Amino acid sequence: MTTKKEILTMLFILAIVQLWGQDMKISLSLKQSCLLGIEQNVNVQNAMLEQQKARFRIREAESKLYPQLEAYTNFSYYYAIPKLIIPGEIFGQTGLIPVEIGTKFDWSNGFRATQLLYSQSYFTSLKLARQMETLSELDLQQKKEEIIFQVSQLYYLCQATHTQISLLEASKKNMDRLLKITELQSRNDLIRKIDHSRVAVAADNLQTQIDNLDQLYNNQLGILKYLIGLPMETEVVLSDTFVLSQENMLVDLFNKTGLPERTELQVLDKQIEITELTRKSARQSYLPTLTGFGQLYYQGQRNEFDFFKGGDDKFYKVGVVGINFTIPLFDGFEKRSKIKQYDLELIQLRNVRENRLEYFSKELIDVLNQYRNSLEILRRQEKNIQVAEEIYDVSLQGYRQQVVPLSDLLMSENELTEARLSYSNALMQLKNAGLEMRKVKGEMLLIIES
Repeated sequence: MTTKKEILTMLFILAIVQLWGQDMKISLSLKQSCLLGIEQNVNVQNAMLEQQKARFRIREAESKLYPQLEAYTNFSYYYAIPKLIIPGEIFGQTGLIPVEIGTKFDWSNGFRATQLLYSQSYFTSLKLARQMETLSELDLQQKKEEIIFQVSQLYYLCQATHTQISLLEASKKNMDRLLKITELQSRNDLIRKIDHSRVAVAADNLQTQIDNLDQLYNNQLGILKYLIGLPMETEVVLSDTFVLSQENMLVDLFNKTGLPERTELQVLDKQIEITELTRKSARQSYLPTLTGFGQLYYQGQRNEFDFFKGGDDKFYKVGVVGINFTIPLFDGFEKRSKIKQYDLELIQLRNVRENRLEYFSKELIDVLNQYRNSLEILRRQEKNIQVAEEIYDVSLQGYRQQVVPLSDLLMSENELTEARLSYSNALMQLKNAGLEMRKVKGEMLLIIES
């Protein structure tokens, strides 16, 4: 049953698609961007198709539970009629007498039906088909997690770049105001002309940084549009605010979480389970199978091809039903070789799982340390901004009172800008660390479910 959340998601994507052909501005949150990425990503689409194929494979396997019915017609011409050797005493003669059995023309038309009654190997293969469907679901989930991770990383990167542009533009405005003041002071011979030139150079340098970041932002936004399937000419605004929220709560939650059951481990577990079932099915192929069969047909036997001529009935009704019981005895060690291969494959898969588990344990510790370090750096940058703002305010007041030289004011302005830019970079690193934590915990899908 389609949930309310799924309906709203479909309506949102439909609205976005309708806007593609129009020159309109689209506002996207992180969740909306991830949903679009999932909808448009080729790997996700192929995984969905693979999931549908798995369902049809189950139906294909279940089809053998039903009677298999076929119609047929078989025409034979015996240019040399088979002979049966019978004792001549039957006819009052001595020796063996060859007697022709049948006619030159034999035509049979009818129906043939079979029904599987018992095959332990088949019933296991039916379970195997259902497990393959589960594996395709896990593969789809893994593809979704991958695209969510990629889109989220790029979304945060675009946010950080846009924030840095805003910070530099604000500094540029302050520098422009200072430029007008120094120009007026220079005209009145209150400051040296070289001091005014230094402010002009600083303003030009800020504008150059803004232009470079604008180009970088457009490139990053273009990659994001590509990932989520939006046309390049679409104007996109990232609606989520780029601020520190409740990320620090993730550390407490993360400390209470043991080694997570990541999708990669679930896929490996399912592959091990499928291989065990395949091995079991191969072993069960030693067991007997029981099949019911039935046949109803009309047989015509003539020495002349006159089936379509009038007269007596040319065909005779024949019917048979029975049971076929098959016991495998010897296959040249084919089944044993297959079982040995599956044994080795199980060892390989378990080795891979053990190695992945060790790596994920290490990754768990690394990501937690990375997050704590990023959080500590961010808090340190917050203090640096406060100190830089205080220094700038004091320098600005001192410059207005002509007790602080212009060089000190410019230096404090640069330090404040650098502190704010460093804070923006630290915030992006913290958000990426939080993203890595979600990945390690196997909670990437919470971004689109929250």
